[in-house]
Amino acid sequence: MRGRRRPHDPAGAFYQEAFDVVRGHVAAHGCELIFTGGGGDEVNAHHSRTESGLPPREPVPWLGAKATAALAQVNEDLAPIPVLPVPTLMAFGLHNPAYVRLGIWPVAPLVHPRMIRFMEQLPHEYKRDKRMFRDRLRRAGLPESVAAPTEPENFLAVMESGLRTYGLPLLDEMLTDSLLIDLGYVDADALRRARDHAERTPAVPDLLCDTLALEVGLRSLA
Repeated sequence: MRGRRRPHDPAGAFYQEAFDVVRGHVAAHGCELIFTGGGGDEVNAHHSRTESGLPPREPVPWLGAKATAALAQVNEDLAPIPVLPVPTLMAFGLHNPAYVRLGIWPVAPLVHPRMIRFMEQLPHEYKRDKRMFRDRLRRAGLPESVAAPTEPENFLAVMESGLRTYGLPLLDEMLTDSLLIDLGYVDADALRRARDHAERTPAVPDLLCDTLALEVGLRSLA
């Protein structure tokens, strides 16, 4: 949908099309309920009541004046803290409607409220690297390649290839015509420096993906 510039949510899931293929396949086989691993990362993260500090946030050097000003207010007038982690709720908002549209009810056992409360009280050494979850897989008889694979699956190679092949040319477009730059949310000079740096480095910064996805999404709605 992004390549065809069809109207879409600028904050939508990057890999929605790939997941749509999987969802369509299981729906065609009569699946009406699916268990997901949603929230597993969040329940294993540092809890706000622990003494462990969070890593510093990676700066985004190409933010414009408007975006920088908005960041200073990001924690103001927030809703009460829910039982479920906020990133989990955001992920549900992104992914679950696509399941429901196909008649599939998504269930995320890892974020049952009782599981969340239990994990909040669990000492962090049992949560680090998902230790308790991995031990449970081992006790269930699964091999080490499943419980703790040496090379976990991720989309980093796919994202890197996509950013280098399609993202950098799109950045060139943005430097000549961009809604985000025109509206003051992205600094054109800083983005140009980031683009030049990305061409020379082994890996294109994945933060550029968020900027590009937002730009393409806004263009699709303009």
